[in-house]
Amino acid sequence: MPDAPPASRRDEVAGLPILGGNSDIGLQFGGAATYSRFFDDVRPYLWNIDLLLSASVKGDQNGFRLVQQSHLLRLDAPALFGGRVRVDARGTFQRTINAGYYGIGNATTAAPADSAANVDLGRRYQYVQQEGWLRTIARVRTGTVVDAALAGNLRYEAPEVYRGSKLEEDLAIGPGGSPAALGGGAALLASVGAGLVVDTRDSEFVTRRGIYYQVGVAATAGSAEGVAYGESSAVLAHYARLGGPFIFASRMFVSFRFGRLPFYDLQTGGAFEGESLLGGDSGVRGVPQGRYAGLVKAISNIEVRCTPFPRVRVLGESLRVGTSTFFDAGRVWSDYRWTSPADGASLGIKYGVGGGFFVQWGEAAIFRVEFAYSPDAVSENPGLPIGVYVADGLMF
Repeated sequence: MPDAPPASRRDEVAGLPILGGNSDIGLQFGGAATYSRFFDDVRPYLWNIDLLLSASVKGDQNGFRLVQQSHLLRLDAPALFGGRVRVDARGTFQRTINAGYYGIGNATTAAPADSAANVDLGRRYQYVQQEGWLRTIARVRTGTVVDAALAGNLRYEAPEVYRGSKLEEDLAIGPGGSPAALGGGAALLASVGAGLVVDTRDSEFVTRRGIYYQVGVAATAGSAEGVAYGESSAVLAHYARLGGPFIFASRMFVSFRFGRLPFYDLQTGGAFEGESLLGGDSGVRGVPQGRYAGLVKAISNIEVRCTPFPRVRVLGESLRVGTSTFFDAGRVWSDYRWTSPADGASLGIKYGVGGGFFVQWGEAAIFRVEFAYSPDAVSENPGLPIGVYVADGLMF
């Protein structure tokens, strides 16, 4: 018997606890929650609020203390000014004591250096990431499938560098009189972006057909070290039914940056909102976040999604479980020389393969768990080169 359609005017509230940790960060705890208001024919909803609060505590020689934090508050309002403008705004704070930095280029190594013989090798390719971020994207509807988009970002970065780390070496003044990397000090950065969005998706939640293109340019200026750079990027996503409950989804993401970039922005891409590329849960899954960095980045994601199970009601809520199988691949270029020594002489494609499942709670709340293998994961987990990702929403 088919599911009854949900009421046109309703509130959906969903939440998921966060519990984990490891020897680096100690005990991690927190939760993610989403609150959506649906109203008649407004699509995808009248508004949505997401909240993520996560922290970890650990006892060591410095006492029992708060070690790692990740907090996010997001508001998505698609029907402002009579439905002509959609505003997506968020504020985040992140403190990560084991953020990755392995150098710049597609041929960076994860092997310990001789100079690091007396250094904690667990910190050799790590630093402390500390950032606060305010971001707003306004999507102006044109009455066609093509919309205009404007973005503004303001963030504060204050990284801390571990003694003897690769980052400390690259921030030091080299033989040529300049460092290999910028961004070791605290800085305020502001960005503006503009572009076009093409959207023919049948649903923003679990898309079964259509395309979603984002093409834009952006400019960023920083308050320290003469940081100033530009970017052009394109994100091209496609969706198609394969028959039955199966869905084919693919995405191409290319980012071209130029100018004076801090090292942490060499790891990201996107004119409207910087996403971690190559590694992490938004790039090539299985590759550690921060493993590769450069001015040019290109990734491809292919997924086969499946929703074979009917919705069930749990504690009065409608739930649906789906699965995904994926293959991700990508590459970075340290600069615009296609034969740079930092990128190696081979094709150098990085990849990750894996699968997982997602839970759709009501319509708007989706939580996913994924497992990915990549040869590059050996740098973080030599015995088990598997990345595990828990996130809200499907990847694209």
